[in-house]
Amino acid sequence: FGSRVSANGLLAWPGVPFVCCVVTKMAVMELGYWKIRGLGAPLRMVLEYKEVQYKDTQYAEFPDWFKGGKPAIEQKNPFANLPYLVDGDTVVCQTNAVFAYLAEKLDMAGKDLQTKTLHQTILCESYDVRDAMVQIIYPFKKVCRTPEEFEEQSKAQLENPPFAKFEACLTKSGGDWFVLPDGPSPADFHVWE
Repeated sequence: FGSRVSANGLLAWPGVPFVCCVVTKMAVMELGYWKIRGLGAPLRMVLEYKEVQYKDTQYAEFPDWFKGGKPAIEQKNPFANLPYLVDGDTVVCQTNAVFAYLAEKLDMAGKDLQTKTLHQTILCESYDVRDAMVQIIYPFKKVCRTPEEFEEQSKAQLENPPFAKFEACLTKSGGDWFVLPDGPSPADFHVWE
């Protein structure tokens, strides 16, 4: 808009006695998560894909979060948890809430209720898949105590739904993406990760 933007960020044209619109700049967001890929990786992917400026706050040790970051986030949102997203005065906590917020904020959730509902469904299903895999993979869960148990449980998880559900969803949509016809939604990043 060049010289038509005034010092206060308002667009103005000579001879036009009213303000046409306001030019705003998106504030730098902050994404907080543990210093691992985990649930933070697909959220970072969404932000990178949309070229959003953000601060990537990663907590390496429990005290860093529980004695440092969490009390500050709790002052703004009583549901303080990792991951969290700070966007100006808005603080969003919990994985799927952050995905949903970014989907709406970055215009990646779809335009109609049916598409938005599909986005939410895939986010929830992805989270269920992740939890099922965590049960098998992480040794602290003590689900798989031997390499044979790991092989058996992994095979059962990979050969049965929910992966078949994701394939059926792609077949039904007839596209390359789960939700939107022309590009990824946050749910696509969550499934991919």
